Amino acid sequence: MPRLRIRAFARSGLLALALTLGWAIPARAARPLMPHRGMVWLITVRSLDRLRSVPGSRGVVRLFFSGGPNSILVGGPRSRFPGLAASRSQAYGSYRSLRLGLAAARGPRLVVLDLEHWAATPRREQLSPAAYYARAARYARRHGFILVATPSSNLVPPWSGPLLPSFTSYLVSGLVGQVAKSADIFEVQAQGFERSTNLYAAFVAAAAAQAREANPRVSVIAGLSTNPGGRGVPAAQLYRDAVAVRPYVDGFWLNIPARSWTCRSCGVARPDIGAQLLERLSHHRAFWPGAPARSAP
Repeated sequence: MPRLRIRAFARSGLLALALTLGWAIPARAARPLMPHRGMVWLITVRSLDRLRSVPGSRGVVRLFFSGGPNSILVGGPRSRFPGLAASRSQAYGSYRSLRLGLAAARGPRLVVLDLEHWAATPRREQLSPAAYYARAARYARRHGFILVATPSSNLVPPWSGPLLPSFTSYLVSGLVGQVAKSADIFEVQAQGFERSTNLYAAFVAAAAAQAREANPRVSVIAGLSTNPGGRGVPAAQLYRDAVAVRPYVDGFWLNIPARSWTCRSCGVARPDIGAQLLERLSHHRAFWPGAPARSAP
């Protein structure tokens, strides 16, 4: 693959390791055959309703999440925000629940499989995530669904030592490529790196390169969270992160988490940060739903 001269991320140890191991970042990769052409934005219905509670957020909500097929509302009952022309999707934490859900599905043609080291994913699926994503892909396509794969990096046990610090385990494991082979849309869950733009961008770029090397047709999106681990991240920092990875991704998943049975450490939701981030991004057409999915780095 062609290699890109690294400027902004030159001091990132993670990126240096990624390049050392041969994960080159494509300077101008061929555009994949995207399930949704153009920039994609995903958000859960619950996060959308939290965002809606912020005074003055109506305009940016409509801009980013009323983009027809390029805006995707995930899970739960229909949002209380009326008139949003968005695609609908249902999320599942296990292959078994996905099969049961799709058997009864009547509406959405997208399905999210979110395997993580958490209570929603059975132990056997945590131990063999690539195999279960492959099963899910076969089942979903047999029934006419698009598969969104969102494997968490915590599926890979952290490795220690100076050569392979824990944050590289996910990339070294090969899981990204294994899962991307089965996916139509692949999310890089990079929220844990948001407080360092260099690390966030290096991680997303390296994972995106692996995903597209394994499956040139896959669409890659990056995760953005207002308060990963229960701590708010300033909107200005999230904005810098989003701008840094824009050349490498086909969209974003905006998460506004709150403490729940699946996330004991999520703390209090921060929809105000989400609204501030979208307000900043709204001034750049490159981030609007339907914009060209990737620009050249």
